[in-house]
Amino acid sequence: MNKKGLTLVELLGAVVIFGISISLIALLLSVIFNANDKILEQSRANTEGTIVIAHLEDLMRNFAVTDYSTCIDNPNCVTLESHYTYELSGDSSSIILVTHTPPNTLQISILNNQLYINGVVHEIRNFEIHSDSYIEKTTVNNQLKLKIVIILYINEGKTYTFTSNQTFDLSDVPAS
Repeated sequence: MNKKGLTLVELLGAVVIFGISISLIALLLSVIFNANDKILEQSRANTEGTIVIAHLEDLMRNFAVTDYSTCIDNPNCVTLESHYTYELSGDSSSIILVTHTPPNTLQISILNNQLYINGVVHEIRNFEIHSDSYIEKTTVNNQLKLKIVIILYINEGKTYTFTSNQTFDLSDVPAS
């Protein structure tokens, strides 16, 4: 007799194969989404960290540092000082010495998981500054070597480290 259709065993085998296929596809999609989330988080951290370091370096580069001081109650703080600058005269025919009394200052500090620039909190989106972030100041031969390490983290404990290294020649106000 010629029967048309599926036997119970064939139907059960097809359902099992279909279930395994669906499970593998779901597992693959889960792995892809998790990897995508990690890549997105790392991309955001790189963007935020790069913006913070670039902003700090831009401020320091455009500031004529001649001296510095440390903050009394915060080791992760530095006040850069500009006692003088050279500027073009009004007719641009000569360069003149301009002294700043009191000196211009640029204060950078890390306190309570916040970055402060001149006493104002620098906002960082989606991340917090880790308590291991620091500012290191070293003076050798009238040169200030300033190292600022910003460690960003998110609740899952993953950290992202960004560093700025700057060197400034320290000098007294030249005699006019």
